[in-house]
Amino acid sequence: MTDTVLWLPERQRRGASLLPTTKGGDSAGTDSLVLVRPGEQRLQDEAARIAVAAGVELILAEDLAEAERYPCGIVLIAADGLVRDGQSLAALRGIETICIGFESDRPWTHAARCSVDRVVVLPDGGAWLAEYLARRNSRTGSVIGVAGTFGGSGGSTLACLLAQEAAAQGRSVLLADADPSGAGLEHRVGAGASAGLRWKDLADVRGTVNPAQLVSALPTAGGFALLTHPAGEPPPPGLDREVLPSVLQAARAGFEQTFLDLGACPGARSPALAQCDVVLAVLAGRAQLLLAARSWWASLRTDPPETLAVVRGPLGEGLDEVRVSELVGMRLAGYVPWVRALSPTTDHGRLLELRRRRLRSALVRILKEIEPVLPGML
Repeated sequence: MTDTVLWLPERQRRGASLLPTTKGGDSAGTDSLVLVRPGEQRLQDEAARIAVAAGVELILAEDLAEAERYPCGIVLIAADGLVRDGQSLAALRGIETICIGFESDRPWTHAARCSVDRVVVLPDGGAWLAEYLARRNSRTGSVIGVAGTFGGSGGSTLACLLAQEAAAQGRSVLLADADPSGAGLEHRVGAGASAGLRWKDLADVRGTVNPAQLVSALPTAGGFALLTHPAGEPPPPGLDREVLPSVLQAARAGFEQTFLDLGACPGARSPALAQCDVVLAVLAGRAQLLLAARSWWASLRTDPPETLAVVRGPLGEGLDEVRVSELVGMRLAGYVPWVRALSPTTDHGRLLELRRRRLRSALVRILKEIEPVLPGML
């Protein structure tokens, strides 16, 4: 599943986005590639050829201090540059750093000392780097997280139904399970016996994942692709921090929308939460559950993704969906009515067969409401 022969340090930048961003917050499509001038002209020429092949602009900087001044998503620095001023990498917070060099330059040794994000050994790694840069510079799909604010809130069910509705509208959709402690999304949609990859099959992925290979290897249900944790099986260690970012990067390139089931009350440092462009938080109209939702929401005040409320029925006396969202302090994305048949259809793996008109109308409104806050789709 991996199309890279790169060495990738174990260090992961906490909270780093999969998509490079400029200082103004623009998406990767407006970024430039900055090369810190290497000591060897041959290496500079090789970087220029890679940039041309990737279709990205290459800017030459004299040092890391100058590179920081450009609106770049990636900085290329040669091994000799790391020897010269590798300690300045800390200033490039939020910008991906890639060490390039020939075998004789010993790029692995220098990169390990300075904690860069990736290493590319030339000339063999040039083709991969060109493809990687082209992907990052292209328009990408969005990741929509769905979080419950209490156990049994129906967040997983909502994620399934939204994925089905988005697919019915003609979008390419992935439904991914980021809650290994849940009951398993594949059972809800009746795909437990479907052939294809699960998260556990991707446990050894390092580097980047080929989007086309990922799309073709996943099971499908209800018109969308599915990536789940098998119910009753513990996830492999390190999956959320080491594998999930690479897989979601490929998902952005392969699908217009990825719906990510975050489970109940994901923490502020959740790697899955950090990958979301927008989060839908499921609220209930009961006083005790609203207090719990307010506590969870307050715990994310560091820098959470754009978060909107989806209020589920039934509602308590004197409450409506607007009042519920206001009490928690979230903007309202929509209201999902209580449907008696939801529980039995979910228990029997027939959730996608439930196509009630009121329910579908609610899903359409939610999808429409979040469109303005999503990045450009494929």
